[in-house]
Amino acid sequence: MKPKFRAVIFPKPYSKGEFPLFIQIYFNTKRSYISAGYSIPAGAWNEDNAEVWESMPSLTKKLKETLKEDEIKAFKEKQKSIILLPNAEKINADIREIIAKLEEILKGLEVNKQEISAEILKRLYENKDKNENARKDFIQYIQQVASRKFQNRQIRTAEKYEVMMRKLKAFRHDKPLPIDELTTSLLKDFQLYLVKQECHVNYIHVNLKALRTIIQKEAIKEDKILPPDKNPFISFDMPKVLPSRKEKLDMKEIESLEALKYPESDIHFHIRNAFLFSLYNAGIRIGDLLQLKWCNIRAGRLEYNMGKTGKIRSIRLLPQALKILDFYKPSMNKESDFIFPFLDNGAEYARLISPEDFQKASPEMLAYLFKRVECKIAECNAGLKGIAIKAGIKKKLQNHISRHSFADMARKKGISIYDISKMLGHSDISVTQGYIKSLDIEAMDNAMEEVFNK
Repeated sequence: MKPKFRAVIFPKPYSKGEFPLFIQIYFNTKRSYISAGYSIPAGAWNEDNAEVWESMPSLTKKLKETLKEDEIKAFKEKQKSIILLPNAEKINADIREIIAKLEEILKGLEVNKQEISAEILKRLYENKDKNENARKDFIQYIQQVASRKFQNRQIRTAEKYEVMMRKLKAFRHDKPLPIDELTTSLLKDFQLYLVKQECHVNYIHVNLKALRTIIQKEAIKEDKILPPDKNPFISFDMPKVLPSRKEKLDMKEIESLEALKYPESDIHFHIRNAFLFSLYNAGIRIGDLLQLKWCNIRAGRLEYNMGKTGKIRSIRLLPQALKILDFYKPSMNKESDFIFPFLDNGAEYARLISPEDFQKASPEMLAYLFKRVECKIAECNAGLKGIAIKAGIKKKLQNHISRHSFADMARKKGISIYDISKMLGHSDISVTQGYIKSLDIEAMDNAMEEVFNK
């Protein structure tokens, strides 16, 4: 039995009421689908011929003689529902072209006596299509990769790739970037362009790193549209990342924050509470903190999935943290409510509770939630500036400083770096070592004094 290729329309319409067109690959009871790149109204589809109607079917004299009266009536009713599209011939031609390419791929597999399946045929077709697109314009390929990441709910990765792609498009003045021009020389020119745009060296590094990941992991390893020896990063020196100063608060400054008086109606009251709650819970990241719900509080513990790594964290709630929770508890209507009053309990994204909910959510909903979280993070950081002034803190106070402060306090208490790493939720202890190293200025000062101490 040979694979069969046939154009079909998806049984459910998109938001505009049109049905997407696919090429179905059927083999050994398994099916795979390739998008034909079109969506059409149901009346435009000729199911019998598996193509779009190009002309209205006519009721010929011969047909009248063969049909019964009720069949003739049904035929006339069918004519009324038929929609003729102006690009019908183009759609059908593209359908035939896709099927011809699939048959060509199938022939190659048969000749070489390679394994055949519906999924293999689909993958080979899509890779061939990507290869052709990438040869013409690698920027278009980057867009495909970003879209794939978005559909896989890797929203932040998709956003990072799209930011880099916009920079690359501007650098190319919106001209295509054929894959043959993807050279080390081009990377150097792109880096120089970003320098002239007065981009920070760390920002330049982030964009080049994103491009490197797409080339190495997607173009070379995943889609195999670029041979490894053509990797332009092999002979390219990435710009060094400049270390950023990690500010931290001491106990006196933390006590100043705790002592601040704000009316409960003031947003600064809630921003301060969120900052301290993070500090009391091993420096929980602000993005995770804003999404905490009352169902994350269980038997005196805070349990949640870290957004950055997906790891489960379970932290025993200290009296200081419980005191903050006691203030917000009376306003809770249901366990799925957010603890802190920054996100909307009535929004559709508020229904996302378990990791399974996030896996099932549409990419569009996740993107909207992340945008709301980012807006609230910016709002909290802006509010912390005023809070710092009122508390007499001269440092640039931001949400992430609660994390630095916790790590520094734990280090000074003599807690092992292994335990600090676990409390911070780092994926690798080397990350924690870098964290602690950047905070440990006092130890160096003491060592300096010890050298000259008589």
